[in-house]
Amino acid sequence: MATYTDKFHLQGGELIRQMTFGMNDGVVSIFALLAGLAGAGQEPKIILITLLAATVAGALSMAAGEFISSKSEADYYNHEIEQETLEIKLCPDIEKEELRKIYRDKGFEGVLLDQVVDHLTKDKDIWVREMVIDELGVTEIEQGSGIKSSLIIFVAFILGACFPTLPYVFLINVELDSLILFKVATSITVGGLFLAGALKKFVTGVNWLKSGFEMLVVGFFAFSISYIIGLFIPF
Repeated sequence: MATYTDKFHLQGGELIRQMTFGMNDGVVSIFALLAGLAGAGQEPKIILITLLAATVAGALSMAAGEFISSKSEADYYNHEIEQETLEIKLCPDIEKEELRKIYRDKGFEGVLLDQVVDHLTKDKDIWVREMVIDELGVTEIEQGSGIKSSLIIFVAFILGACFPTLPYVFLINVELDSLILFKVATSITVGGLFLAGALKKFVTGVNWLKSGFEMLVVGFFAFSISYIIGLFIPF
C-alpha cells in the first residue's frame, strides 16, 4: 500500500525551521559578542578576528549538534523498528490485537475495523511502521537527513552572523572611528534581527511584524547585557 506524504509541506517546513533557527542563533549570538567586545573597548581588528572565529566555531557547533541529534533520532527509530519487527515475528496475535485497539480508538469498528487490520497486517513492513508510529508515538525519520540538516544550519548561522561581522570586514581599512564602525555594524544588525524574526512567520504563522519586533527585543536584551559586562572588563 502506498502511503501519502505532503513532501512539499513537510520538507519545506523543516527547511524553513532549520534556516530560521540557525539564522536567529547566528545573528543574536554574534551581535551579543560584538556588544561585549565594543563595551570592553577592543580595537576593530581584534573585534573582527574574534567575530570571525566565533562565527566559524558557532556554525560548526550548531551543525555538529544538529547532526548528533538527527543521528540519535534515526538510531532510536531504527531500534524501535527492529524491536517491533521481532515482537510481530514472535507474538503476531498479540501485536495484531494491539493494532486492532489502535484503530478502534481512532473510531473504526465492526467489519470495517476487521478489514483495515487484515489489510495492514498483510504487509509486514507497513504493519511494523503502523505499530511504531501509532503505538509508540515515534515519527518516521528520513534516513540520511542529518548531514543535510547540519549543512542547512551551518549556512544559516553564518548568514545570521554576517550582519554584525561584514561591516568590519569591508570597513576595517577605512579610516573610521571605532565607535562609528560599531554604530554602522549595529544599525545593519538591527535589520538582520528584524529579518530573522520576520522569517519565523513561515514556521509559527505569527504576523511578520510582530515576529520581527520580538526578535529585536531579544537581540537588544542580549546586546545590552553583553555591552554592560564588557564595560566592567578591565583592559
